[in-house]
Amino acid sequence: MSYFNLVKYDICRHNSAMAPKKPSPLSAAEQAIMDHVWKKQPVGLNDLLADINEARLQPLSRASLQTQLTRLESKGWLRRDDSSRAHLYSAAIAESRGRKSVLGELKQRLFGGSSLALVRCLVEDGEISDSELAELKKLVNQAHAKPKP
Repeated sequence: MSYFNLVKYDICRHNSAMAPKKPSPLSAAEQAIMDHVWKKQPVGLNDLLADINEARLQPLSRASLQTQLTRLESKGWLRRDDSSRAHLYSAAIAESRGRKSVLGELKQRLFGGSSLALVRCLVEDGEISDSELAELKKLVNQAHAKPKP
């Protein structure tokens, strides 16, 4: 490889590391695992397995959970700490950023990217309580009162 190609490769690699990457999409099972990790992190495999299986009719096997954790790690959602005998997992992506990413994918896939269509679906189907609706009105009024940049 020529010097020019090496420099070009290094610059491309450096630039891609600087720009925040959009997280890879999550399956429903991966999302459920991330919900547990965000609540309990850092968490070991056994504790995570017990926590997940507490709410399941059919228990998840240790091997299946390990496979899912490996996938989440390769997608960039999890970090594994190998410094002790029991590996500890923690989120590589903050919960707010992760939820925003998942919601954005859902909004795009099911509602053509329309926030209004998403909220309309929740309101019209009765999937939003009166207290949530009052909070939503408050948020809309606050957003409307903010000066536009």
